[in-house]
Formats: sequence, structure tokens, C-alpha cells
Amino acid sequence: MVRRIVALSVALAVWHIAAVIADSVIFPAPLACLAAAQDAVADGSLQKNTMASLTRVGVGYAVAATLGVFLGALSGILGVLGLGFRDVLELLRPIPPIAWVPIAILWFGLGDKSAWFVVFLGAFFPIFVQVAHAFANCPEEHLEVARAYESSPFDTFVWVRLPAAAPDIAQGLRVGLGLAWTSVIAAELVGVKNGLGDRIQQLRYVSDYEGMLVCMIVIGLLGWLMTTLANLVQQRVVPWQKSSV
Repeated sequence: MVRRIVALSVALAVWHIAAVIADSVIFPAPLACLAAAQDAVADGSLQKNTMASLTRVGVGYAVAATLGVFLGALSGILGVLGLGFRDVLELLRPIPPIAWVPIAILWFGLGDKSAWFVVFLGAFFPIFVQVAHAFANCPEEHLEVARAYESSPFDTFVWVRLPAAAPDIAQGLRVGLGLAWTSVIAAELVGVKNGLGDRIQQLRYVSDYEGMLVCMIVIGLLGWLMTTLANLVQQRVVPWQKSSV
């Protein structure tokens, strides 16, 4: 905690000094951004747009997590057939979520549905790939023990495959959450009428640079908070493997 406070203090000091040296309206100082943040909170715009972005992430991520874990587990267990399914998805995985924004708008129009779709794509692929890899690479010695005890396929899945894959599942869900958050901001820059991404665009049009930086800082803080909470959940659910964050 002390380390983070010191690092943040140093970063703010460097920011302030750089702003003083630059002496430009396009590079506001921390105190100017603090005043802009207070105004945004006072008129409710910051809370409103933040909740809009978080809601979109919640919907898109929930669908991505559900399908990613289910299809990933199924693909990993099915062996060669599952490998073929993964090969097909590998053709789509390298496409960045932001590249899907124009198509999402054509398919779903401007609004929440297109943003949900982009968030879903951003989160789905890392979850699916991680889960599929985990189930496809279950330690053979664990499976041999299950066969030796003549465990049913259901018992083998619940008591052998799932615990072995749990660390990778948690890792995939955590990575997917981070990508879901960055994806929704990209989608909001052009596809919706509210949210932090859209708010940045609106403020750009009126040259409110302090407000833009406030939104960017909020995006960063919320992304860090999501990662921290996901890491804590991972440590609780999978205590036998520490998170890398």
C-alpha cells in the first residue's frame, strides 16, 4: 500500500511539473482535472456515463463468460473434434474488437446491442481459448486414477477435470474481463449515445481537455479495480494457485 501511495504521489508530481513546463491548454494540470471532476460529479454526468459503460460490460461479459466456459470445456473434452472447432475460431480471434464496431453497427444499429456484441467478442475469445486449453491438457495421471476407480464421466468431470482446469478458467475469466472493459470504451466512441467513451468524444468536440482526462482516469481506475477484484476472487476460488497479478 505504501509503495502504491508513493508511486502515485510521484506520478502526480511529475504530471504537475510537466503541465507547468508545457503551459498549454491541451495539457491540463492535475488540479484543473480535479476541478473538472468535481463539476462532472456535481451535475451527475460522470456517474451516469460510468454506470452506462459498466452495465454494457456486465451484459456482454456475462454472455461471453457463459459461452466461453461452456464451449471451451466442450471443445477441450471432445479431443480431435474440439480441436477442429478451435481451429475455426482461431481465424476470428486475431481480429481486434474495435474492427468489429462498424459491422456491429450495421447488424444491430446504434445503441446498446452493438456495444454488447463488441464487448462479447472482446471477452469471449481469451476465455474460450484458455478454458479449451485447460480441459484439453488435463494431466493424464489424474485421468488414469479416475479410470482405475471406474469413475463415471460425470464424476471424472466434476472431481478431476474441473479442479485441474480451475486455475486456467479463473485466469481466462480475469483476462476476458479486462478486454471487455477496453472493448466497451472502443464501442462507445462511435456506436452509442452515452458512456465514458461517448463522453470523451463529446468533450473533444468542445475542447474540454480537463473533462477528457477525467474520463480517461476513471476508465483506468475502474479497469484497475476490476482486475484487483477479479484477482481476489481467483485467490478465493482457486487458493491452491496464486494469481499472477
